[in-house]
Amino acid sequence: MQGTSRSELAAQLDRCARLCEEATSTYVARDDERDREVVSALLLAAAALETASGAVEEQASSAPTALLIAGTLAHDAIDAAERRGLDARLAYCCAELRAAVEACR
Repeated sequence: MQGTSRSELAAQLDRCARLCEEATSTYVARDDERDREVVSALLLAAAALETASGAVEEQASSAPTALLIAGTLAHDAIDAAERRGLDARLAYCCAELRAAVEACR
């Protein structure tokens, strides 16, 4: 949370979560193991980012743990996307996920 207000951090995490959810629409219908792995990783990251955003916004005592989990799952989603191979949509999503990982520290 270095140098970022709570509301700015929460908004950044929410934006990234929405981007992850939107990106899954491209890959969810495909019958490929790597695409399924990316969809799962992106949805897990999105859920964790949304949870962390809420915890930060509410100034919950669980916020540090939620941020740690969100950062970890965001990093896992980046790894899954890179294993799959980055197209333009995933490259943009990964860039936003990297920014979220940094913001969660």
